[in-house]
Amino acid sequence: MVTRGMVISADQARAAVEAAVLAPSIHNSQPWRWRLHEDTLELAADLARAVPVVDPDHRQLVVSCGAALLNAWLTLRDAGLDVVVDELPDGTDILTGRLATLRVVGRRPPTEDEATLTAAITRRHTERRPFDPADLPAELTRVLRRAAEAEGGWLVALVDPDARVELSVLLARADWIETHDPAYRAELREWSRTDPNAPDGIPRSAVVGSGQPRQSEFPLRELDVVGEAGQRLRQLEVEHPGVLVLGTDADSVADRLRAGRALGRVLLTATAAGLATSPLGQAIDIEATRGLVRDTTGGSGAAQMILRVGYPDPSAPALPATPRRPLSEVLDTAG
Repeated sequence: MVTRGMVISADQARAAVEAAVLAPSIHNSQPWRWRLHEDTLELAADLARAVPVVDPDHRQLVVSCGAALLNAWLTLRDAGLDVVVDELPDGTDILTGRLATLRVVGRRPPTEDEATLTAAITRRHTERRPFDPADLPAELTRVLRRAAEAEGGWLVALVDPDARVELSVLLARADWIETHDPAYRAELREWSRTDPNAPDGIPRSAVVGSGQPRQSEFPLRELDVVGEAGQRLRQLEVEHPGVLVLGTDADSVADRLRAGRALGRVLLTATAAGLATSPLGQAIDIEATRGLVRDTTGGSGAAQMILRVGYPDPSAPALPATPRRPLSEVLDTAG
């Protein structure tokens, strides 16, 4: 039986936002603000934490907020709350309006899948180190595709050799453009952190370097702009990871928010299945190559993210958690 008139308590809001801030964001910028207001938990974009060079139209910012929204919703569902998500209640202007609200309409036990995904929130992390050479099973790819579709997105695995070559070329081209752009490198340096206690930005533990170029079929984003890689690797074999392109049928603000929810569900599903993931974002950053990425999938709509997916190297040591800002800076419970 549904109980009407329920509200989200301050403790429930804190738990939801603690999970929400574990979502991925470009350069670990954490571009979100949360407020518990009357009977709703509200999400807004924090434009003060935008990265305008790499994300000039705030597309990736909204995607990141969508992933955070999913984490918050899952956490409330795990507490047995029946939660309604209202997207863009104030319209599509992210400068002034809320991106979404979460409202409790009753009680309902979480499904087994929701409980599994919630448990994966604290384990999910970006893995930039080389993967184990084991192939990604086709059945797991189908599971990840269904995860994206559950949130209104689409997901395509690039297995065709020609499509993989085309994507590799696009990534290399986009990577060259960004690394030769002084404004891009200055912004990346601004978000690079050498202080281990920094609450945001790119920690040294996330920066992988080596004495020679990374041996991978697809180039990864170079993060070592301060000459202080956190990890030095010796890699003997060329890596051939699984590659997934995630997208939406259109590219409105609502689609981008939906893409973030789809991305979050795919990442958590992958984590629960024992997979490791990291973004291949260079070709998505640049609008010209972003459209060509969509073409490699043979479909229509808008490509929103490229994911490198595989099994983690079982011999690699565990990584420290990527830092997050304290809840006091992210959540307003004053009402």
